[in-house]
Amino acid sequence: MLRGDATELLVAKPDGFAGSVFDLVAGTVIVDLSGYGVRLCAVSAAPESRRAVRQRWQVADIFDALVIGGGPAGAQCALWLRKLGVRSTLIEPIRIGGLQARSPYTNSWLSVVQATTAAHSVARNIENNLIAQDCSIQRAECLNVSQRARDGLFEVRTNEGLQLCRHVVLATGTRERTGGLATLRDTAVGLVGVFHAESAGRRVAILGGGDAAGEAYDIVQSKGASDIRVFARTVRARGPLWSKIPPDRIHSGGYEVSEGQVVAADQRFDCDLMVICYGWTPVLPDLGFTLQKDAIGHVTVDAAMETSLPGCFAIGDLNDRPYPCVTTALSDGVFAAKAIEARVQA
Repeated sequence: MLRGDATELLVAKPDGFAGSVFDLVAGTVIVDLSGYGVRLCAVSAAPESRRAVRQRWQVADIFDALVIGGGPAGAQCALWLRKLGVRSTLIEPIRIGGLQARSPYTNSWLSVVQATTAAHSVARNIENNLIAQDCSIQRAECLNVSQRARDGLFEVRTNEGLQLCRHVVLATGTRERTGGLATLRDTAVGLVGVFHAESAGRRVAILGGGDAAGEAYDIVQSKGASDIRVFARTVRARGPLWSKIPPDRIHSGGYEVSEGQVVAADQRFDCDLMVICYGWTPVLPDLGFTLQKDAIGHVTVDAAMETSLPGCFAIGDLNDRPYPCVTTALSDGVFAAKAIEARVQA
């Protein structure tokens, strides 16, 4: 039995419960929902009310799965869940496609599209395909994910309200690491940043030793930078890419960075633009539980993409699987969807 002074009650609707409208008299509601395990989520007190009113109960269904994040991994998972008949929805606040939607470059690494295909076109195709196949998409920002102790259901709170699900799929991706340097003047972060940065006639310092640093060198050189130096504590880039940089332009080992200059081995390089290529860091919503992670913060998963918390999956660049890219992200989404389908049908 639920009893309370209320003008609005938000409840989670269990399977088999069809009620939606109830009379509230004198500001007090008394409804017998004990057989359904309904949880009172919000109550607005109104003791002054002494007249009969009608209020609609806002009912939030329990999904078999909620996918948080609409990049390639999340979109692929949502599509497969839809086609497998698993009751699910995709939560994404901005644009479907993830980093592909942000990229100003082409994506020549996918065998299913032409090498000249723009990354933003890949993102647009993903979104159009989900819409065409009637995938459920909620345009909302995920604020918090937690798990209820009494029944194991996951609570996903967004700026639009509360959702309940039996399985949650985290597909929130990554963002560029900045090393705390993004607040310095005249910096560009990652390859998206360097694409938009003005480098013609400027002295450019590139920080990092991965593939992105090597590609950034090509970009600023083609834009007509007057002088380019690459500073790498550790070199991880592919050999053919790194070998394109003249050896006298590379400073290996430790270095110090300050406003407009980089100091390495007692040599100072004054620069007009600093390009930060420090790789990627995982992005997670606020979690009410702890997940096992690797040394650099990626969520550890098993072969089914399940995390250390049963029922919680992590797919795409967020997890600790090797070779993060669109292709492996799509694969992750399929593995998670099939694992969830098997549990739902068990």
